[in-house]
Amino acid sequence: MPSRRHKEKHIHIYNESGLRLPLRHEEISGIILTLLKAYRLSSCDINIIYMADESLRDMKKEYFGQDVLTDIISFTMEHCEDYLEGELYISLPRIRENASRYHVTIRQECVRILIHGFLHLIGYEDGSPEASEQMTTLENRHLEECGYA
Repeated sequence: MPSRRHKEKHIHIYNESGLRLPLRHEEISGIILTLLKAYRLSSCDINIIYMADESLRDMKKEYFGQDVLTDIISFTMEHCEDYLEGELYISLPRIRENASRYHVTIRQECVRILIHGFLHLIGYEDGSPEASEQMTTLENRHLEECGYA
């Protein structure tokens, strides 16, 4: 009965990118808390680590066998009825490039990537066009709910 052990919400934010975060820690935590509520998760332990491109590229190579730049890598440690434990590794340079490519603000793209990573933590995938479309729909809905649409 692992869900009974966990009662609190722990959200840890680390910036190892060498760049300034586009969102305040309180905003990042607030977005995660909104998502937890939306998916009826009463407790969590989530680490959000902002990194440089090459660090994420190395992780992508090591864990997925792909030598490519990526905007986010998500690792779920535990996800049960009311508890979520995981890590989100996010590339700030990719967020900046994506924002320019998609003509959105860096803040909006930062929130979208947080939402995207959270959805991966709770089991959503984007490996097919249909799954990717479903995730985009959820991202758009949550962007609006969080006030960043």
